[in-house]
Amino acid sequence: MGTHGNITCTPYLKGVRLVGAGKRWQTPDGELVPIKRITWIARCRFRDNDGRTRPVEAWGRSRTEAEQRLQAELTTRKRASSDTITAETRLEVLADYWLRTKVDPSKLAVNTKQRYRYATEQYVIPGLGGLLLRECTVSRLEAWVTREVEVEERPASARLSLSCLKGMLDLAVREDVLTANPARSVTPVPATADAEVKALSVAEVVKLRAALALDQKAKSQDLGDLVDVLLATGCRIGEALALRWSEVDLNEHVVYLTGTVVREKGVRLFRQDTTKGKKPRGHLVPAFAVTMLERRASEVVPGEFDLVFPSWRGGLREVTTVDKQWRGFRERHPEWTWITPKTFRKSVGTAVERGADIEAAAAQLGHSRSAVTAKHYVEIAAIGPDHREILERFGQ
Repeated sequence: MGTHGNITCTPYLKGVRLVGAGKRWQTPDGELVPIKRITWIARCRFRDNDGRTRPVEAWGRSRTEAEQRLQAELTTRKRASSDTITAETRLEVLADYWLRTKVDPSKLAVNTKQRYRYATEQYVIPGLGGLLLRECTVSRLEAWVTREVEVEERPASARLSLSCLKGMLDLAVREDVLTANPARSVTPVPATADAEVKALSVAEVVKLRAALALDQKAKSQDLGDLVDVLLATGCRIGEALALRWSEVDLNEHVVYLTGTVVREKGVRLFRQDTTKGKKPRGHLVPAFAVTMLERRASEVVPGEFDLVFPSWRGGLREVTTVDKQWRGFRERHPEWTWITPKTFRKSVGTAVERGADIEAAAAQLGHSRSAVTAKHYVEIAAIGPDHREILERFGQ
């Protein structure tokens, strides 16, 4: 089911089938017909979901157009027939069904949905899409994942692709097509070694802020003010770009982070009214950030979206645009080439951990577990804690 036979294309003129070849076509009576007057019909036979084979056709002003329209019609019928999954269904059909019925309607974040779709369409379908579900054995899936990791050197993509495989094959189990999910027996892809966390020191922050203040291009792009918000809160760049004046309390020195900026592929740029951690959080901000926000409150014209950092048109700013602007600053100042917007979040985590403790750092960054903060956002101290007084007892 869901398969079709060979596609044929036939030229017609007002319902009369033409004869000829190439660019020379004529009626059965021998009258030559201009190419522009010809209508093409592409046909094939398609096996529908009920097991019956039916003719399918599509019309076009050229052979190519007719074939493309027929392919689109076949795709639609194939999707319709995929709503009943069987052991003879190809994995690519299951993948499409899983994305349409489980991923797209879910409450997952837009970026998460896009990552699942990208991994499925770019890796899973090209690599395994031709397999029938009954052919999806542990050994076949294991071999493909191993190849992705060792030969293609894409461990992160393989890990995400395996997660997608587990999700779609779980669906096949729930449809009573498979008795067990083979993807769940595949050896997990080991996590890649984490890069060493590197944070800015206080002296480096002072020097960097001075460089941003003197760089006229960076100043026109609000990079210095954006960096101040990142350093004052530890927020992500998308959360800073989503900050609205209604969420800034200058009297109480509080900034509330309630959303982030997201680009939905092929659709639009929008403000997602939840942060990555799903929970809004308020931050008491230091005096340098309050001073900056007070200045911006008098300079920035309130736009339709009430944004603290609007684009030059008054709308939302792209995270990728700010990344590009930051790369431009680094090119003009080579000594800061190692710094990315995420470095400021790590610097905040490190500073709070040093001044308070790891739990305080986790709360500042909005992490539910301090282990994540310690592993990814706190720089390892070059000198260990001062326990000389305790250890001196050994010398008595």
